Amino acid sequence: MRDLAALGALLVILGLLWGRARHTWYWLDEGIALGISSHPITDIPELLRQDSSPPLYYMALHLWTALFGASEGQTHLLSLLFALATVPASLWAGWSLFGRRTGWVFALLTAVNPFIAAYANETRMYSLVVLLALLATATFLHAFVHRCRAHVPIFALCLLLLMYSHNWGLLFGLGMVAASAVCLALSSERRPLLVDMALAFGAAALLYAPWVPTLLFQRAHTGLLSSLGPTLASVREDVSRLFGNPEVVAVLGVVAGWGLFGVVRRPWDRRAVAVLATATVPVVTIVAGWYASGLGGAWVFRYLAVIVPPMLLLVAVGLGKEGRAALAALAVVIFLTAPIGEKGPPHEKSNLRGIAESVSSRLHTGDFVISPAGEVPLLAHYLPKGLAFATPTGAVRDVHIADWRDITTRLRRSEPGLSTPRAIDMVPPGGHLLIVCPSPPETALYQTGFVRLNRLRCDEVLRVALADIRLRLEMVVTPPPNVKNTPVEGHLFTRQHDGDDAVVQTEGRP
Repeated sequence: MRDLAALGALLVILGLLWGRARHTWYWLDEGIALGISSHPITDIPELLRQDSSPPLYYMALHLWTALFGASEGQTHLLSLLFALATVPASLWAGWSLFGRRTGWVFALLTAVNPFIAAYANETRMYSLVVLLALLATATFLHAFVHRCRAHVPIFALCLLLLMYSHNWGLLFGLGMVAASAVCLALSSERRPLLVDMALAFGAAALLYAPWVPTLLFQRAHTGLLSSLGPTLASVREDVSRLFGNPEVVAVLGVVAGWGLFGVVRRPWDRRAVAVLATATVPVVTIVAGWYASGLGGAWVFRYLAVIVPPMLLLVAVGLGKEGRAALAALAVVIFLTAPIGEKGPPHEKSNLRGIAESVSSRLHTGDFVISPAGEVPLLAHYLPKGLAFATPTGAVRDVHIADWRDITTRLRRSEPGLSTPRAIDMVPPGGHLLIVCPSPPETALYQTGFVRLNRLRCDEVLRVALADIRLRLEMVVTPPPNVKNTPVEGHLFTRQHDGDDAVVQTEGRP
């Protein structure tokens, strides 16, 4: 009872602390998720041919918004619940595999992990990915190390759901296959173990097979466009960031590392096999991600969500073997990473809602909006209904979808000098044209070829509009300095009535 009471108190505290950021404004990726999930649930798999993700999270979000609505607080609550669920799941996993002390250490490490806290308030799949990866790791160890056959189908289901939640679930699956090889090499009953593994991985692969054609299409025509390939330094930095900061990594590395050494140096018992198998998963996943990025795949920090659970479990096992040193290390980690600071302003991820609030009162049915493809679903969410949308590549048919198919090729072939005047022709006299363009990038993440081309084409659209004597620049909305993700600028123009004196405005960034 005391453990249940302590767990309940911990969840209440975390709900209050993590929940402070529930009303943070949406950013680009969240707008895409909202747009996809707004369609009929049976249409979502086909619509994702225009995106680069599997369908599970979008289907769950569709059902959630149908019940609770699509505001920031309502959709962030879904991610918050997934994040909170990782705490009791960690307690169960650590306790059932390595004992009560390890279970509580694992739960506390999960509770103060900055990665989980960050994605507890984002309308994306990453807190769900952490939860599924945690359950997959625990059930794998129960099934193939502790040889509890009841966990074999549960593991297969968790792995399948993970692969349907994020493409890095496939890389995690490769890590699990490698961990299986470790278990086989150290097992005295290889044949029945091999049969169970074949059944589990075979079932997951068979049930994932219907998605493979869409995955191959996405691989050929969409994919991540704003990521640079990783370097050794960036991989080291990203893995370190999963724990918070270098000081935390140093403390955990020394204390937990010594405890893990004490486990694996003993005769090959189940604990040692479990540690070696668990350690194999993040190593192989990272190597596979590195290799995939060289083939045109994606390496983004948030995709490392799949390796957070096995890494935290390893640390928990190491700390669980130590005494006062482990308590001291855990106290330092909690002090350095617990979510006790003030939450940031509601626009810290994106200022697009701020632009919408500044211009919405002036926009009416039939007015025109031009922006990069990725911003369209979020603009459609925040702006009044009845507006016409276009991107530098042409008119938008479905404002709730960001069409990434061959986007770089389409941008190269686009001609804003010709398409923008035609868009201005469609704005009625007295109507408005809103142009939303990315602000200058500040980090290497936004220096890829696609992002530069995307901004170049948007700047060309803006330059044509500024030079058109039919338009008068009414307002420029710039991002505040603390916006973290994809800051944008808004330029609102009015189409002058016939016979009015045309005034060319040159204010703002040409």
